Amino acid sequence: MPRTDFVQALFHRLTLRYGRAFLARWEDVSVDEVKADWKRELANYAERPQAIEYALALMDPAEPPTAARFRELCASAPAPAFQAAPEPKEPQRAAEIRRKYLRPVAPIAGRERAWAARMVQRADAGERVSGYSLRMALDALKRPGSQF
Repeated sequence: MPRTDFVQALFHRLTLRYGRAFLARWEDVSVDEVKADWKRELANYAERPQAIEYALALMDPAEPPTAARFRELCASAPAPAFQAAPEPKEPQRAAEIRRKYLRPVAPIAGRERAWAARMVQRADAGERVSGYSLRMALDALKRPGSQF
């Protein structure tokens, strides 16, 4: 759910930085309408405070920005860093589903599939493992005669 107060906080910061020059741009327009326009223009950045901070750092100190110019500055921010997948909310439930739909892992023949069993055992023990690796391990264990 997007933050609804980010434009209010942004207007406060811009007013502190530019003073009357910032609000004077819209002297003949309701401030609420101006804020609504900024909210529409910056909707994609409501949950990306790092992009807003980046834009604030790039602003011309002598010229207050318009909503469109500020959106362009936000768009020039570097992409957010990759974030690891969140912890499963119900690890016991995930383990239960794996036990229910997969054949037992214990009697594994051959070194080729031993890695898959270790991967599943690590996940069952609550260790964080790559979702892709776990999916590959589960797939290898499901197929008879798998050479993974």
